[in-house]
Amino acid sequence: MVFDRSLCHLPEATVIEEKNIRCKGDVVLADKSSVKRGLMSDGRIFMGEFVEIEGDIIAIGDIRIDKGGKVKGNITGDADIYLGERSIIAGEIIVGKNLDIGEGVEMDPNAIDSRGRINIRNPISVIVYILLYLLELLRRDDSKEVEDFFKELEEGGGDKILVSRNFTYFPRGTNIGPEKIEIPGDMNIGHDCKIVGDLRVGGSLEIESEAQVFGNIESAGNIFLGENVVINGNMKALGDITVHHAARISGDVRGRNISFTPDTVIDGTLKGEDGIRINPEGDAGIEERIERFERGVDEVEGII
Repeated sequence: MVFDRSLCHLPEATVIEEKNIRCKGDVVLADKSSVKRGLMSDGRIFMGEFVEIEGDIIAIGDIRIDKGGKVKGNITGDADIYLGERSIIAGEIIVGKNLDIGEGVEMDPNAIDSRGRINIRNPISVIVYILLYLLELLRRDDSKEVEDFFKELEEGGGDKILVSRNFTYFPRGTNIGPEKIEIPGDMNIGHDCKIVGDLRVGGSLEIESEAQVFGNIESAGNIFLGENVVINGNMKALGDITVHHAARISGDVRGRNISFTPDTVIDGTLKGEDGIRINPEGDAGIEERIERFERGVDEVEGII
């Protein structure tokens, strides 16, 4: 799968609650992002440079914090924890294995509980580690993906590399507050995700089937809702809004062109600047999927 470094990607069953973000698989928070909620994952967690988290961090895999990172809560990891230079940790650090501490890290030495070694040195760069990790993913995959990867490198296409599908990525400049989630570019919300808070997206937004959003949505691009998506709030887009089968929207819907199926439930008012269309059920859904695939909308693009 190709993944664009400017795209926020939430894989299947990701949950963003009022106080915590619960992810499956590995999580990357790109540089200069801010999260005022806790972060939990059954995989690894990677924080880029100058990332701030106000809640607790919990991971079964490694936790790697790049330089200048700030964590106002506790850090708990079952594997290794790496603290980059000049990072600040306000709470306790509970380490299942080894702890590596970079130069100038601010923390309370008495608040460390480590079952392994504690090394004070500059850990490997988070970005370098991610690249090594992605290469390992490629080695486990089929030969075609490996060939495509090296072909892109030979052509100088450094913007795109192949990654695992079960991968959460928040792009540079993401801001997740207690009530609002701000994404600077495009966003993809996977199947069966649950999002609590108002959502403001700087690009286009795609929400896959069975997902739920408890809050208002604003998009600077287009919005696409998959089957059985539930939106508990208003929805507004500067571009087009396409609603697939059996979606439910409890608020108003405003966009340039609005299209939906007869089994869509919308409790509020509709305002389409260039028109409103009800798509018949049946072949229209298949044709729409083919059109989106040809335009590359169904392809998740980029990382790093």
